[in-house]
Formats: sequence, structure tokens, C-alpha cells
Amino acid sequence: MIGIKSYGAYLPRYLLPRELIGKAWEFPIVPGTKAVAMADEDSLTMSVEAGLDCLVGIDAKTIDGLFFASTTQVYTEKDSASLIATVLDMREDIITADFTDSLKAGTTAVTRAVDTIKANKDIKRILVVAADTRAPEPSTMWEYGFADGAAALLIAEDDNLPLSIDDYYSVSANVTGPWKRADKDKFIRTFEVKMDAKFYLENIIKVMSEILKRNELKPEDIGAAAYYYNNPRMYGRVARMMKFAQGVAQNSVFFQLGDLGTPMAFVLLIGALRRPKPDAKILMAGFGDGADAILMQVRDRDALRNLGKTRMGFIGHQKSMKALKNYNKFLAFKEVLEKDRYTRKSSAVTIWRDTASVYKWYGVKCKSCGTIQYPDMLRSCYVCRADDQFERIKLALKGTIFTYTLDHLVGGAYLDIPVPRCVIDLDGGGRVLLNMTEIEKPEENVQIGMRVELTFRKEHEGAEFKNYYWKCRPERGRP
Repeated sequence: MIGIKSYGAYLPRYLLPRELIGKAWEFPIVPGTKAVAMADEDSLTMSVEAGLDCLVGIDAKTIDGLFFASTTQVYTEKDSASLIATVLDMREDIITADFTDSLKAGTTAVTRAVDTIKANKDIKRILVVAADTRAPEPSTMWEYGFADGAAALLIAEDDNLPLSIDDYYSVSANVTGPWKRADKDKFIRTFEVKMDAKFYLENIIKVMSEILKRNELKPEDIGAAAYYYNNPRMYGRVARMMKFAQGVAQNSVFFQLGDLGTPMAFVLLIGALRRPKPDAKILMAGFGDGADAILMQVRDRDALRNLGKTRMGFIGHQKSMKALKNYNKFLAFKEVLEKDRYTRKSSAVTIWRDTASVYKWYGVKCKSCGTIQYPDMLRSCYVCRADDQFERIKLALKGTIFTYTLDHLVGGAYLDIPVPRCVIDLDGGGRVLLNMTEIEKPEENVQIGMRVELTFRKEHEGAEFKNYYWKCRPERGRP
């Protein structure tokens, strides 16, 4: 049996009230909020967070592949999935692939994961991660919708699965919008919103209707339907046209979090699995130049409910989110205002040499005295001075601030709000120096003895290459 073994999600720390957008541009006010990634976050860093949430209690070395789905991939000629797999400390002998250029890339990646597991006896588990950070053009209606987030599904072959994948069906359609040209457009464009809505309704209805027909099911047989939508009115029309019973269609995302793009169908599915009914049939559908529909069935209700208790999911992250107080902060996060930025250096040799410590987060432990230290740079233990007695050890992603300083000068620029540079004693051993993110009023809120958790973030683009490292943040509740 092939299905979903685990799931995870990630939402950034901040929410932007849509009222602030309306006031900034004197637009009609749209209710609700949307999730907004910080300047040091992108689709890759959010995918790492979602992957960590999905793999709670699961050894990353047991995963046989990673598929990354996004319309906002970090590179166009470099595999982002391989970097995500490296940071998650997976094996080297796995398959990785990026699925991109369509909002249904996430559901397409799931179907390809199923096919891959069926076709290769050596592949049993594939982690599918979807994330998007689409930049909306200021002073447009896109700004009300586009939001940031990530989600992950672990597709596996196993006799005991919480949720089985029983069938999938796809349609392809060469629609005329929306689009973004790779070489010319910074923001998404479209001809006519009404035509976009027409294409959406035709494809999403067709794909879900056909998969029900193929499996001799009726709308009343479906316990939950998690389908992508970017307009609450369209969501309602789909539910009525499909004749779903009240409460079947999942709609608890747009007004609270916004249009998450590629991971939205995953997030809606995760929401539907919080209170699963025994043996319930569940539909998940993605849209983008066609559509995918995936039919699933609850196989172990207790296991699904346990996943909800042990993962943050989107509900756990949502509880720790905070609303921004001004629109300018949103512009700064999105780096919409062009500024001269300090040019930093980068080194392919350094990245290659330090991958185990910088990305995979390994330190070393002295076999003579047991001291754990980071990074792996010296031959001798700094406590007992023993030479060449180190063994590699995985470091924890949580710790306590030993001491800190507040630095106003960062990357050649003077910042009014200082960046905390924290010396952290990691749980289980090891002391590291990291910058802090997701902190407000650091002069008041950073304290010695404060508990923090580590998060993988974008540092800078030295040598026009995206460089990443770990930062710390106040605890948000990660297991």
C-alpha cells in the first residue's frame, strides 16, 4: 500500500492585516490577514522548516528521495531539492528533483512520487515539499492574496499507513493566464481575471468529477475535499457545482493566511486530517495549466490524530504568528524598494569543505573527555588537548543563550534596530555563535538564559550566489 506516512508545515512568524494594504493604496478593504516571510526567508528555507516538522520522530537517513515543488525556486539552473536534502541530513544515494513553473507542481510531485515508488523496488519513501514566496506587484489586487508558506508530505510504501493514496487523475490545459516570463517579468501578469476564473472552474471541476467517476463514487461519498483556490467565491462555486455536503470542502486558509500558492492544497489537506472520520474518502486537487486530483482514504484514524499532536502543522505555527503593525515592514521583508547593498564574498571551496557543519549541522565530540565543540576546525580538543580524538556528532536545534551582544552594524549598513548576536549552549552539548531572527525590541526581549530554537535562513548573496546558514529565534513550539 502506498500513501502518506507523515506530514508537516511551516508558516512564517508574521501576518500582514489586509487593512494596511487598503490604507496604503486607498483600496477597498478586504478582510483578513496573510502570511508574510521575512527578508531572510525564501522557498528553500521554508521547505527545510516544513521538512523538519514532517520528519519528527523519523530518521532522515531512511528517506529515499526528495521532491521540491515551487513556482519561486531559488535557482533556475541548480537543483534546490539536493540542498534541502543536504540540510535535512539525508543520504547521498537518493533521488532529488525540482517541480516548478506551475501551481499544481506540489500535487504533480506527489503523483510522480507514487509512480516512482511503484516502479523501483529500492525506493520506499519520498519526501515531497512544496513552498512559495510569490512577490505581488504593489498597488494591485494580487497584493491582497499572495502569501508565503510551506508544507511537506512523506509518501511511503508500507503495510501500516495513516492515509492511503488509491488513485490520481490529471488534465492538461494551455491556459492564457496568469503567467510570468522568466527573462522579463518581476511580477505575475494576466490578460483577464474573468477568463482565469473560467479556466480554473473548468479544470478543477473536470479533474475531481472524473476521479469520482473512475472510482464509482458520488460526491456524498467524500469526507473532505482539499482543492487549491485563490478566491473564496470560486471555492464556494466549486463546492456547489461538485455538490459536496456542507463542511466537506476545506476553506480555512485564505482569509487567515492568504493564497499560499503551491503548498496550499497540502495545507488544506493537513487541516482536514485534524479530525478524520474512520475510512473517510478524501480528495486533494491542485490547479495550474491543468489540474491534478488525488483520491485518498483514511486507514488509521488514531495514527492520523497522533500526527496532529506531534507536529506543529499549520495550526501550531498559526498560534505563534504575530500581526505586523505597518505596511512599510512588509515592503522591507519583500525587498521591494531597491537599495545599494553591501557586496559580500563567497567561496565554493569553503561551502564544499564545510557542508557537514554549515548545512547538516554536525560538530565533533572528543573521545577522550567527551567535550562537544563546533565548528570542526582543529586537530586538538580545547579542553583536554588530545590530538585527533574527534568523532562527528549531530548537534541539537534547540538551546539556551549563554551570552549575547546587540550589533547595529550589519553587512556594511547601520540598522536602527540592532541584531542580537547570541552565544548559545545547545541541548546535549556544544556552544555556537548565531544571529537572532524573528525578534522585536531586542533591547528588552533578549535575555541570558532565554530558550531558543535554530532555523535555517538566507544570509546574503555574496559573489551573486545565495548563501545560507543557521540562525536562532525565540521558541515557537517545534518538537
